[in-house]
Amino acid sequence: MANNPFEKRNDSLTPTRVFSMEEIGAILRLRRKELGYTQEYIASLMGTSPRLIGEIERGRESVGIQKVLDLTTGLGIDITLCVRSR
Repeated sequence: MANNPFEKRNDSLTPTRVFSMEEIGAILRLRRKELGYTQEYIASLMGTSPRLIGEIERGRESVGIQKVLDLTTGLGIDITLCVRSR
């Protein structure tokens, strides 16, 4: 495993519209596995528990948005907000 989550990047993800925390969690799980990271490894980088990583990946709505943003950063994923046409 890489020492730093930013060392190992793979641009296989394409912009994806998501409508739920479950979809976000599934994307984050896919990315983590693409990078070859365990929940334990990414949790240690974030200074949190593997349980929290699992909760994020399962789309638990009670997880704070900042923790989700921290995980996306650690996995090399950018979140872009766009205004929808009416």
